Amino acid sequence: MTHSPPKWADRFLAWFCDEGLIEDLQGDLYELYIKRREQSGKLLANILYVWWVLRSFRLSALKRNQKLNNSFMTMTKNNFKIALRVLWRDKFNSSLNLLGLMIGITCFLLLGFYVKQEVSFDKFHSKKDRIYRSWLKEDYGEGQIFFNSQTPLRFESLFEDNFPEVEKAVQYIEQNFLVGRGENRINETVSIISPDFFEVFDFQMVEGNRENPLPSPNDIIISQEYAQKYFADNEALGKTISLQVGEDIRDFNVSGVFKNIRYESSINFDLAISTDNNRLLFSDRAMNAWFNVIAETYVLLKEGTSIESVNSKMQDVVLSQMGDTGYGDEAMQRDQYNIGMQPLTDIHLNPDIPLGYAPVANPQYVFILGTIGLLVLFIACINYTTLSTGQSLRRSKEVGIRKVLGAYKKTLIYQYLNESILLTFLAMLIGATVSYLLIPTFNRLTGTEIFLQFEWWHAGVYTLLVLIIGTIAGSYPALILSGFKTINILRGGSQSGGKMTAKKGMVVFQFLITVFLITTTLIMRKQIQYLQEKDLGINYEAVISTQLQASPSAQRLSERITSGFENGQLLKARMEKYPEISEVAMGTHVFGTSGWAHLAYTDDKGVFRWFRLLCVDANYLKTFDIDILEGRGFEEGNGLDMRQSVILNKSAVEHFGLKNPLGAKLPGDEFGDHQIIGVTDDFHYSSLHSEVEPLVIVMNPMPIFMGVSDGDFIDTPIPKLVFSYNGSNLSEGTDILKKEWEALFPNESWNFNFIDEQIAAQYASETRMNKLVTIATVLSIIIASLGLLGLSMLVVNSKVKEIGIRKVMGASPTSIFRLLAKGFSIQLLIAIILSIPITIYMMNKWLDNFAYRTSIGAWLFILSSIVALLIAFLVISYHTMRATRINPVESLRTE
Repeated sequence: MTHSPPKWADRFLAWFCDEGLIEDLQGDLYELYIKRREQSGKLLANILYVWWVLRSFRLSALKRNQKLNNSFMTMTKNNFKIALRVLWRDKFNSSLNLLGLMIGITCFLLLGFYVKQEVSFDKFHSKKDRIYRSWLKEDYGEGQIFFNSQTPLRFESLFEDNFPEVEKAVQYIEQNFLVGRGENRINETVSIISPDFFEVFDFQMVEGNRENPLPSPNDIIISQEYAQKYFADNEALGKTISLQVGEDIRDFNVSGVFKNIRYESSINFDLAISTDNNRLLFSDRAMNAWFNVIAETYVLLKEGTSIESVNSKMQDVVLSQMGDTGYGDEAMQRDQYNIGMQPLTDIHLNPDIPLGYAPVANPQYVFILGTIGLLVLFIACINYTTLSTGQSLRRSKEVGIRKVLGAYKKTLIYQYLNESILLTFLAMLIGATVSYLLIPTFNRLTGTEIFLQFEWWHAGVYTLLVLIIGTIAGSYPALILSGFKTINILRGGSQSGGKMTAKKGMVVFQFLITVFLITTTLIMRKQIQYLQEKDLGINYEAVISTQLQASPSAQRLSERITSGFENGQLLKARMEKYPEISEVAMGTHVFGTSGWAHLAYTDDKGVFRWFRLLCVDANYLKTFDIDILEGRGFEEGNGLDMRQSVILNKSAVEHFGLKNPLGAKLPGDEFGDHQIIGVTDDFHYSSLHSEVEPLVIVMNPMPIFMGVSDGDFIDTPIPKLVFSYNGSNLSEGTDILKKEWEALFPNESWNFNFIDEQIAAQYASETRMNKLVTIATVLSIIIASLGLLGLSMLVVNSKVKEIGIRKVMGASPTSIFRLLAKGFSIQLLIAIILSIPITIYMMNKWLDNFAYRTSIGAWLFILSSIVALLIAFLVISYHTMRATRINPVESLRTE
């Protein structure tokens, strides 16, 4: 037939179309096909015919046979109609179940969003499985270990020249530069990246060349946010940004604008220049050093190669490249200079590798919050299960009638599962909406930046969750209800049997989780309060700090520190004129910042020594009220102190083994001329997560620098100025600081920090964690209370006649209360007893993160038990009051 449409379309039409319709329908389609073919040709006619057949695939056209009439879809439709009627008829219990599931789902989704984001860090890069960050661990035995995720600058060529498995090696460095010319220059963090950085990572260019965004050393790329910041709505491409590089101000051409980097990235920057500028920024010694760690080095492996192949060759390559270079006077030995590889996606949640430029999250907290989300959801499911099981006696006649009429067990199971899935669907609809609305609040609590944009595949995920949650919550009640024996129902016999034990077990588990969360919240709150109230050995109330600037001409570290103190001395003289300002001082580090200068050396007896270094002016110790146990502090105008005096903390005295420290020197022959003049008490200059470490305090760092062989500075050692403000409003103190800063340094930006806020920020993750656990605890209490409310109501309804008889016999409301509360009290006491060992174990694991910790007192368990019992008794008391008000005559008439 010359004018026949596609045969496969005809076969599909014959497969689904009802026999009574196909002849007319196919005839009409043929007529349309022939007409269209004459007008537009065969190809278009064939396409349109297929489209017409597909449009005909609708419910009204399907075959009407016995199989379709009893189909799964028809039964499901009827079951959902029945489920709606049942839920509507019992509005009170349906509302309790709906509210409990909604709260559980909301909590689960919010914590799930957080966990998903934390475990998704760096996974947006297409080559993520082949990208590794190198780390360096120097191990010379006897505790002489230096472990860094930052590496020497020469590592980039080391990998590319010696490992054929490496496709590319790139480096990432962060440095602070003054940006701009003239007045109001801004101190910005600028990243220094390899020219082919974007060939390894999938950061998106909005403008500029994606393959070569930094074609020359004089180019700079900026984020969309910073393009708006510096150029407003004007075109950024081709404009210039000026950076202070050494003594010179250099103009960099904006060669590209990239999309703002996602929160879930361990590499995050807004301004970047090329590593081709390294010769201007670093000395030749730094460029070729093996022990000077500056950059994060990333390698991209070739496809089909493994990191094990690289690791197996590492020591041979290191020893061949380093030659006679070694630690001290000895040549480097095997396994002393170790280079390892960390997968890119492992960086964010692995605290075992030292910090690089990006913060690392605590995987323990991610696990805990994820577990809490599951537990709260599980409580909601148990709540539904116990309430539905408790209602089983009321629905026994319904089951009996259905079975008499021929319903199979599996049909009943399917019916009751439909009810739970329908209710879960409604709860998911409300819970998902609420969770989306609560994301901004959740972000503030967790310090994250969760941003969700609905996509269609999310509907599939939520549908799957509805099916899973609905099945878990409804399976047990469905099995219970469908298992009722028809003969027992018709005789009016009890259907509970051994099922009550399972129901009581679920109630116990629900209470156990609730009591566990209450106790956990109390212990966390006690530990955080302990951290906030513990005497740190310093006075930091109303103390303000600001970062000083070093002279652009200062190159060496000692010169930069010295020039920072000189600039600070000018600002200090102006600040001291104000009567409301007292105790103005300077120091290379202030409290509440981590990573104080870490130095190490081997003394004249071959003993490895390490310590922290703090360089201050004469007023620093006095500003913070640091106690001197022996000797004296630094004195203003004392030339000897300015040149050679040293103060140790108590831990440093013990570390160096000094029995009579005053007048002594640090053990070793390499230090410059110095003398110990005092010993301070052990004040806490780092967070209470760690013990107080040895600290050396000086006014002149040069004698100490002369004797050390290793060091790292995570916190910049450029001095900070601090002062105490005695006025009524701290903001007035910052106004004074701003005024004097701008008068002295009009071309440089300024910033300030409150020391008490910085110290509190050290425990921000614990504080956020406690808030989230507290919220989860409140939600679990609400869910458990809803369940208890429904169960106690069912108990009251099942004992209406018994209560009526007891009232006729003279029973008091108290005795009726004891009758109703007895069963729940026993379950709650069992839950409390079981929760104690679990709580002790889990909280001891958490408290192990702190060198200084509170105790887990028995009173915390007593308090949480009282709270749980009080909630339970309040709910039961409500129903007791209702039961005691029922007229005995009316209750005894109840059938």
